[in-house]
Amino acid sequence: MTVWPTDGSGGFLDARVVRRVRCELVDAVTQDDPVHASGVTARVFVDAANSSGAFEVPAGSRVQVGGLSKMQVRSCKRCCGANGRVHHWELGLS
Repeated sequence: MTVWPTDGSGGFLDARVVRRVRCELVDAVTQDDPVHASGVTARVFVDAANSSGAFEVPAGSRVQVGGLSKMQVRSCKRCCGANGRVHHWELGLS
């Protein structure tokens, strides 16, 4: 996965690569009369220990997973283990 972190002011920082992530795709279909719009959303799991280059990706960043189109990070959920350390992050993309 290639990540272009947001700089917080509408731009992006240099690309960073995170390897060994898991991506689940969801086909989001909306119906607005009379136009039907279809897009792809995804959830990406970044493991703190096993995803090389892992970091907490800020919402607003852009990512590209494999050969998919670039998507925007809508949310980043930190999931901690019993010891309070980050186990993984779940990124909501669209």
